[in-house]
Amino acid sequence: MADSRSSSATTKLSTGSYDWGLLTVVTALLIFGLVMVFSASFPWAMTYFTSPFHFATLQLRWVALGLVAMLAAAMIPYTVWERWSVLMMGVGLLALMAVIVVGDTVYGATRTLFDGSVQPSEPVKIVILIYVSTWLASKGDRIRQINYGLIPFGILMGIVTGLIVAQPNISTAILIVTTASIIFFLAGAELKQLVIGGGIALITFWVVITRSAYAQRRVSAYMASVFDPLQSPEWQINQASEAIVRGGPTGVGFGNSIEKLPGNLPLSWSDNIFAIIGEEMGLIGTLMVILLFALLAYRGFRIASEAPDMFGSLLAVGITSLIVLQAIIHIAVAVAMAPPTGVTLPYISFGGSSLVTTMGATGILLNISRYRGAPLALRPQGGLSYASFNFGWRNRGTRLPGTGSRSTPKKSTGRTAPTRRAASSRGKTNGRSSGSSRSSSR
Repeated sequence: MADSRSSSATTKLSTGSYDWGLLTVVTALLIFGLVMVFSASFPWAMTYFTSPFHFATLQLRWVALGLVAMLAAAMIPYTVWERWSVLMMGVGLLALMAVIVVGDTVYGATRTLFDGSVQPSEPVKIVILIYVSTWLASKGDRIRQINYGLIPFGILMGIVTGLIVAQPNISTAILIVTTASIIFFLAGAELKQLVIGGGIALITFWVVITRSAYAQRRVSAYMASVFDPLQSPEWQINQASEAIVRGGPTGVGFGNSIEKLPGNLPLSWSDNIFAIIGEEMGLIGTLMVILLFALLAYRGFRIASEAPDMFGSLLAVGITSLIVLQAIIHIAVAVAMAPPTGVTLPYISFGGSSLVTTMGATGILLNISRYRGAPLALRPQGGLSYASFNFGWRNRGTRLPGTGSRSTPKKSTGRTAPTRRAASSRGKTNGRSSGSSRSSSR
C-alpha cells in the first residue's frame, strides 16, 4: 500500500503538477496591469517622451524579466532557499546598508541604487520571509519560550526595520513586520508574545513617526482629510478621491480618465493606479481587481495548507500574505483609508524591482505547490515533516503542526509539560512535530 502511494506521488511530481489556478490569476493580473499602465501613462509619455508607449514598453520588459524570474524560481526546489537563507539574509542586510550610504535620493527618499533602477528593500522582503520561515521551522515548540522566540524575533525585526525606516520607507517596514508576525503566530507563538511584541512595535513606530518630519507630514495630511478626502489639503489624496468618485459604478471608459493628465494625480501609472482603474472602469473594475487578489489569497493559503513540511507552509503563508497585504495597503491609500505610502499594486503597477520580486516570489509559491500532498520521503532534499493548518487561538500547540502524514489520524490530548528529554529530542530533530517528540518520550 505504501509502495503504491509512493509510486503515485512520484508520478504526480514527475508531471510537474503546479497550481494552475494560481498561475491563471497571476496571468490575468499581469495582462490587466499592462493595459492599465498604458492607459494611465500615455498622456505623460506623450508630453515628456517621444512615444505614448514609453512606460508600457518599459513595463513589458519588466514583465518579461519577471517571467524569467518566476519560471526559474518555479523549477528550483524550494528547499534550496532554506539552505541558503543565512547567506541571503547577510547579503540583504548589506544591500540595505549600502542604500543608506550611497543610495540615490528620489522624491525626498533614499531607497534605490544604480540611478534609481534597483530598490533593495523589494527583494529583501522575500529574503526576510525565507530566513524567518527557516528559523521558525527549526525552532519547533521552543518559539513559545521568550528567549528562543520573542526576543530573537524582535531583535531581527528591529535591525531590518531600522535600516528600512532610515531610508525612509515606513510603509515597507510595516509590511515586513506584519507579514513576519503572521508567520510567527502560525508557527506556534503564544498570544501573549504577540501582544507584547505588538505593543513594543506600536510604541516604536509612534516614536519614529513623531520624530520624522517626512512621516509627520504624511500623517498630518491624512488626518486633516480623513472625514472629507474631497477637500483634503493633500493633493494626492484629493485627486485620487475625485478619480474614484468620478468613476461611479461603471467608469468613464477606458482611456478617458482626467486625473491621469499631467498636473493632476501624480504617478498615476504606479503609486495611484488603482484610482485610475476606479475612474475608468468604475466600481465594477475595482471589484474585479479585489476579486482577483481574493482568489490569489485562496490559492496561496491552500498551497500552504498542503505543503509537505513546516518550512514550505510558513514560506507559502508569508509570500501570499505579503502580496495580499501590499494590495490592501495600495487600495486603502487610493480610497483615503491610509496615508500616501508609495506602495505599488502587485502585478499591476508600473515598476521594476517590485514587479520582478513579486513574480520571483510567485515562482517559489508555484514550486511549493508542485510538492503539495507528497509523502515526506518525496520532499525535495528531505528533512522536515508534513505540516497542516490548525487555526486554533488557544496556546495548545503550533498552528502549523507537523503530523508526519496527512492520512495519520490525530488524537485530541490535553497539553502536558514537556520533559527535558522530549525538549532535547525536538532540538536534535530540527523542528520535527511536537506530537512525534511526545510519543517518543513516552
